[in-house]
Amino acid sequence: MPHRPRAARTVRAGDYARLLTVRTGLRRFEAWSARQAADHGLTASQHQLLLAIAGHDAPRGPTISQAADYLLIKHHSAVELVDRTEKAGLVRRERDTDDHRVVRLTLSPIGRRVLADLSSAHLEELERLRPLFESLLGALSKP
Repeated sequence: MPHRPRAARTVRAGDYARLLTVRTGLRRFEAWSARQAADHGLTASQHQLLLAIAGHDAPRGPTISQAADYLLIKHHSAVELVDRTEKAGLVRRERDTDDHRVVRLTLSPIGRRVLADLSSAHLEELERLRPLFESLLGALSKP
């Protein structure tokens, strides 16, 4: 991604430490999340796919292109991920009832159970981390 010039903000030595703390906290959460997914037999990407399907705003489920957008991956990578996740019995492809050319993604009953377990643990962890992230974000807004 090319660098875009923007209005210069003076960066102080303490800003680097605060940015490092925020990014380290985010990476620790991501690593924790990946371990939780692995404990349930999933990759972090599969977990994110399940969440993209369940969190999609249309009850019919997202298309593969929409899932790719949620996951910030290319369409062909999403197809491969869906293939692996479908083979594991966690998701299903279903033809759109209005437009049979469109394929929608839904969770299987197993996928719903696994995602519910993971989501419960993630919500608890985020609640535990809330004070840390609030203080870090507050520190970033200080001059």
